[in-house]
Parts: sequence; C-alpha cells; structure tokens
Amino acid sequence: MRRFIVDTNVVSEGWKDNPDENVAKWMNRHDYFVPVPVIAELVDGIERETNPANQLRLRTQLDVFLSQTLVLDWDVETAFTWGQLRNCPEVKLKPQPLWDSLLDAMAVRYNAVIVSRNASDFRHATVFDPWTGSEHLPGKTSA
Repeated sequence: MRRFIVDTNVVSEGWKDNPDENVAKWMNRHDYFVPVPVIAELVDGIERETNPANQLRLRTQLDVFLSQTLVLDWDVETAFTWGQLRNCPEVKLKPQPLWDSLLDAMAVRYNAVIVSRNASDFRHATVFDPWTGSEHLPGKTSA
C-alpha cells in the first residue's frame, strides 16, 4: 500500500468553499499523512491573517482537521536524511526552499509519495498531482 504525505497546497485547496473537484475526490478516497512542516506552514499562514474572524475560523478549521488526520512527526532519522539530501550535488546546483526540502526528506525517509501541485519543487521523492492525476518521478518532469 502506498503512503501519501500532503503538501500545504493540497490542504489549503481542501479547505476552500469550492475546492477543485479532483483534489476533493482524492482527499476523500485516500488515507494520507500531514507532515509536521506542513502544519507549521499552515500555522504561519493563519498567524499572518489580519482579520481576527478569519484567523479564528482558520484556527478552528486546523484543529478539526488535525483531530481527523494522521500527523507524520519529524524524527532523528528524518533529520539525517534531510542533511544528506540537502548536500547532494543536484540540490547544491539548484537549492530547494526549506519547506520543500523538509517534505522531500520525509517522503524519502518514509518511502512515501508527496501529494502536491508543485512537482518541480521536489528533487528526491515521487510526487502525485491530484489536480491533473499525473505522477512525477524523482529527477523527471512528467511520468
């Protein structure tokens, strides 16, 4: 059975009033993990919200979501994986943003597929795009 970890853009899409139909179907039909860095990125976005009512709504939405979702923690082995991947020649030539590199390492560590709209952000993990239904293998732009 495949393991899936979702990127922030998938969670955000699922929270929209009218989410993309393909993304909503995928989220309803699959079990997936939410990695701790995605939670951090969601909290960062909520904290930057200037409208107090929207901020409260988003905090509540996050609490409900987390009570119904499997969370994937960051551990020592993942930290070692991240350090190794962060220093590989491919990443040194074209550095990754921190959030993306953390998810990439978690996917490699847990042999999981990243579910994201942004396949090009990841260098080492297979990425599934629920908007298009396409799968992108590491080091390739399409599959």
